[in-house]
Amino acid sequence: MMNDFFDHREEEDSISYLTERFENMLREGGRYFFDIEEYEDLIDHYLALGELKKCGLAISHSMEQYPGYTGFQIRQAQLLVSSNKAEKALRVLSKVEDIDPTNSEIYITKGAIYSQLKRYDDAIREYNKAITDDEEDLGNIYSNIAYEYENLGNYDKAIEYLKKVLEIEPDNEAIIFELAFCYEITGQNEESVEYFTDYLNRYPYSKFAWFNLGVAFNTLELYEKAIESFEFAIAIDPAFSSAHFNRANSLAGMQLYRQAIEAYHDTFEHEPPEGLTYYYIGECFEKLEAYDEAIVNFRKAVEMDENIADAWIGMGVCYEEKGNLKAALRYIRRGLEMDPDNAEYLATLAVTQQHAGFYNEAAVSFTKSAQINPMDPGIWLDFSAMFAELDEYDHALDILETGLTHQQGNVALYYRKVAYLYNMGKPKQAMSALHTALSKGNDGLDELFEFAPYLKDDPSVVEIIASYRLL
Repeated sequence: MMNDFFDHREEEDSISYLTERFENMLREGGRYFFDIEEYEDLIDHYLALGELKKCGLAISHSMEQYPGYTGFQIRQAQLLVSSNKAEKALRVLSKVEDIDPTNSEIYITKGAIYSQLKRYDDAIREYNKAITDDEEDLGNIYSNIAYEYENLGNYDKAIEYLKKVLEIEPDNEAIIFELAFCYEITGQNEESVEYFTDYLNRYPYSKFAWFNLGVAFNTLELYEKAIESFEFAIAIDPAFSSAHFNRANSLAGMQLYRQAIEAYHDTFEHEPPEGLTYYYIGECFEKLEAYDEAIVNFRKAVEMDENIADAWIGMGVCYEEKGNLKAALRYIRRGLEMDPDNAEYLATLAVTQQHAGFYNEAAVSFTKSAQINPMDPGIWLDFSAMFAELDEYDHALDILETGLTHQQGNVALYYRKVAYLYNMGKPKQAMSALHTALSKGNDGLDELFEFAPYLKDDPSVVEIIASYRLL
């Protein structure tokens, strides 16, 4: 560690000395001698800092002193790219390629330029030209190719090249996470588990691999295995706060809310508290029906980050459960201000408006929610239930029929229709609808008996249901 510090200091001192000499030369108008490596360090330094004028002067002087060295021409192309002159840079590199066709740096630079121009196929072609038997740049080249395939949306090829990088650089943290991301975005969670399990057989002390294995298990809802993976990551690095956080998520997924709350608090020992963590703690308390504690944590969340819309909605839901509908509406509306097209938020607002007796406003909110996400399995049931509550069954049935045009496979809608028809005093139509519902399956019977409980004692209804169960 101390050697790294001294090397870094020595490098800084060297750059400081070089820039001082070079800038003195510019002021005095003289000619100082710099070797090739010193010029390269100067140019790279100015380029990294965005000091393009000084970078250009350094390139001019270097090319004047070493006219045959192609490395400076490559850096000239890099300067042109930084000056938004990509096409001119490509022309420079084409000339250099004619002179020094085996120089892989030419193709790496061309690949980066094509990537900047969003010509991703061309970038991949150039990066492939840069591949040689020398493994020094191979990891970097493979990772660049992987990123270009990601830009093209070809995640399977990206995965192929990210794996190649890890064969060369197994400890590359960024690539481990990038590979996990590619598996996740393509829904290849089983493949992710398989890869990281094999990887950990070879490199069992990689906390990042254990972490991403846990994330894949979480996505598959294999929470116990996820927890085990996160605990291995924590054993390797007890201060690995992300592993503590995701372990808490797994516990919440298992509905072990008290243990999840403790695990979320564990993250505070290793990093400053974040609003999102307080939100998840609040959500756990909400699931435990400890609404006061939930509100306290939701409030902490928005005090730290007022843009956490879910926390505002969570407060609204908790206040509704406590019977304070005025506060509930205020907080739900605050969350909607941040995400006005969120169908779930609009449905939550609608239900709260309904409970507060604002039926017209609730109908507007339900309509907006259904328009945004007509495939939400609960929206048509909740919307129709409001009109059923008001004994406006014609409206309730119209809403169910609209829902069925979007969700023909939602059996609950068919059974709810049966209940409404019986409640309207239309037994023949209800009986026909019951046969249709039963032909779809028995899963929605709860909907029938919730809205028409007296049918449990109706002999004809019981007989029909029994006959379908015997089939």
